[in-house]
Amino acid sequence: MSAILTVTQLNRYIAFKLKEDGNLHGKLIRGEISNFTNHTKSGHFYFTLKDGESAVKAVMFSNMASRLPFMPKSGMRVIVSADVRVYERDGVYQLYVTDMQPDGAGALYLALEQLKERLSREGIFDEAGKKPLPSMPKKIGIVTSTEAAALQDMLNILARRYPLAEVTVFPAAVQGETAPESICRALRYADGRGMDLLICGRGGGSFEDLSAFNTEAVARCLYGCSTPVISAVGHETDFTVADMAADLRAPTPSAAAELAAPDITFLYGRLNALEKALTDSFRDRLDEKYQKLENAARRLERLDPKYRASRLKENFLQAEKRLEAAFRLKLTACGGLLAEKAAALDGLSPLKTLSRGYSLVYSGDKLVKSADELSAGDRVDIRLSDGTVSAVID
Repeated sequence: MSAILTVTQLNRYIAFKLKEDGNLHGKLIRGEISNFTNHTKSGHFYFTLKDGESAVKAVMFSNMASRLPFMPKSGMRVIVSADVRVYERDGVYQLYVTDMQPDGAGALYLALEQLKERLSREGIFDEAGKKPLPSMPKKIGIVTSTEAAALQDMLNILARRYPLAEVTVFPAAVQGETAPESICRALRYADGRGMDLLICGRGGGSFEDLSAFNTEAVARCLYGCSTPVISAVGHETDFTVADMAADLRAPTPSAAAELAAPDITFLYGRLNALEKALTDSFRDRLDEKYQKLENAARRLERLDPKYRASRLKENFLQAEKRLEAAFRLKLTACGGLLAEKAAALDGLSPLKTLSRGYSLVYSGDKLVKSADELSAGDRVDIRLSDGTVSAVID
């Protein structure tokens, strides 16, 4: 080998050495699976194998993984058959697993399941004990690391969705040995600061990264908060004891921010709708009252003596008109009857007879009806149709 190597040459040389070492072929290794990932497209398994002091990365390719009768998962203790190789691109060594057998549940996994069972028996996970979240919180507290990217996501979402709320960050370590006590201390402090709602959580990570939220101390602290708490730990697939103890579990920190407060755009729309409904209702009630007032005014007007006198006068005038019309009609009818009778009487009048050449002879005032009633020398009046003449009977 030359005195100066490139990184690629170095990694290739180490990979060659490990490949040539027969002691690193087909070794049986016991450990606990962590950070298990089933790559759905390729079918490869990627995970970390660890014990109480050390850890090593491992991969099981799909041609080997497809033969397993079970699905591995984080926390499971297993015995693997593997070759030790170097992944030249990154310069790290890892296990290339060819077979895997369960070795009972991992210690961490078993302890977690026992903790869940114990807390469940105590009622810490009961739905009946969950506190309802306020619909429009005025003060929102966030318990998380100030360096977490998830914090900025939550702050941005709250500022956009609900700028009316006052948001306070209560810093806490969310990873490492001191994380449980730091989270509990921040929760207790925030619980006494008059917050309407708390969000407690962190972004995604490995099983070990989220271990603080799988502790009894944090679970009891969340359960003991008088302020409603949303748990927002990891990704949607992560599920911790804190999620079970909190009043509400959010699948992600961003989702927690959306659950914590309403969308102000929706509130404005709702407010406008309520305002319109109130205006319409007020207008309808006003129209109804105005109509009742008009009806009452009309009833009152009808009870007014002036109104009654006016109506009586109007009725009298209408009756007078009707009587006048009836009188005219009756007079017309009588006039027609009179004309009819006059015509008939005229037809019987002696004057009609005289007009046809006849005459009437009067002796004094007496109508002469026979010649025997007259003597020679009597003076008579002869009435003709157009006048009267005197004559002497000879």
